[in-house]
Formats: sequence, structure tokens, C-alpha cells
Amino acid sequence: MHMFSLSIPLSLRREEWYSPWIFGNITTAMLRKEGTATIEELGRAPLPTEFGDWTYIVFGDLAHGKQHEVLVFGDASKDMLYEEADDILVRVHSSCRTSEIFHAVNCECREQLHSSMSFIRQEGRGVIVYLDQEGRGNGIVGKLAQLNKMFGWKSQEIEQKQDISSGEPMNTVKAYKESGYLPEVRDFNVAGEILKILGVRSVKLLTNNPQKIEGIASVGIGVKPVEIHITPANEIIAIDLQSKARNLKHKISEEHWKTNKS
Repeated sequence: MHMFSLSIPLSLRREEWYSPWIFGNITTAMLRKEGTATIEELGRAPLPTEFGDWTYIVFGDLAHGKQHEVLVFGDASKDMLYEEADDILVRVHSSCRTSEIFHAVNCECREQLHSSMSFIRQEGRGVIVYLDQEGRGNGIVGKLAQLNKMFGWKSQEIEQKQDISSGEPMNTVKAYKESGYLPEVRDFNVAGEILKILGVRSVKLLTNNPQKIEGIASVGIGVKPVEIHITPANEIIAIDLQSKARNLKHKISEEHWKTNKS
């Protein structure tokens, strides 16, 4: 059994529910003061999937109290991923239970994950780093607040609310801000640290998000960004893609936020 001496008050545990990024910042400082490593591998196993055979690895993130998951395409039962750990095709993906488990239709997270696994299978090697950073790092409670700002019930059906200030449909960025949350608080350095532990030296990163590129590069891993675009299935997702491009500087052009019906 692995033990460490850090004692976390219950008040901080409660803070983790509502503001997980604040909890992570506090505990990171406490762990570093003790000289405790913040990321460690907890185990690995073979995993057959619809997208081929992978090695499933779990890492413990002591600073944030999370368990992050990794999929390595093929047999990674040894310490090193591949003989040559350069230019590995990588997707850093954050958990989205509403989309990936419950098939919610207000985001493209499930499609991005499946497309990334398919691309890696075609490549013949690659890694999915699946971070437990729900709601862009704001947690489940933060996501609930965002969803309440974006949607409401009308005649037993859900409709998208309007942004009062602009008259446009409410988007995720504005919904988080109006709920008292930040629209992006994920820690992508964690993904970089995990990749370093796996022996990765440089990556072809499947992303449109400049913050992911910066986070991976900040730990000394070479990054070649590879844009990944999903045709939005509905207007809700199309509006959200526009918001990502305009407010978060994601590399998404107008042609990529047109829906199948456009």
C-alpha cells in the first residue's frame, strides 16, 4: 500500500467538489513542499476495443486527487512505449461524462475521442491521455451550473437559452462565466508529465486548442499540432465551436462549424 504524509482538511475536500482547480493548486504546493512526486503509475493491462487492441494504463495524480487514464495502441507491457518515442500521435482528451456515457448532444467530445482512436489505429501507434478534468476543469458541479445557464425546459422539451446581452443563443464560454466559473481551467501540464513518464520525446498532437500545445511543450516535449475537426451534428455544437474559436482562440474556421444541415 502506498502512503504519504499529506493531511488534507475536510474543508479542502469539500472545496474540491465546487472548485477543483483551487484544490489542485493548494495541494500541489503542499506536495512540492514535502518533496512528494505528484504523478505515479498505478498499473496497466491489455484492453480490446472497437478501435483495436490497446494497453490501458492508470496514473494517480496526487495533487488533484484524480486518476487519469491512458490508452497506448498495441502492446505497451514494457516500460517504454515504442522503440522510437518521437513523433507519437497523441490525443489529450478530458473526460466528458454527459457526452461519452449519456450521449448528450450539446458537444462533440465523444466524436473527437472516437475519431482520435481511429486515427491512431490507422497510424499504427499512438496514445490517448484521458484526463479526469470534467467540465473544462470546473468539475461536475461547475458543469451543472453551465448547463443550467445554457438550457431550460419548455413544454416538456429542452430549449437553448438566449444570451440577454447579445440576443444570441447561450454558449458554453458565456454560461461558465455567468455561473461564476472560468471557461478553461484544465491543467495540461499533467498530460505532459504523464507522457514524459511513458518515455515520449515528441508528439503529433491532435488538437485545435493552443493551451494544450503550450501545456505539453512546457515540460520539454516537442509538439507538432495536428488539427482535428468534427462536423457539428446540430446548431448547439456549431454555436459552441464558434465560441471556442472566438473566445478561446481554438484553431477552428467558419467552414468547420457548419452543421450537416448547413
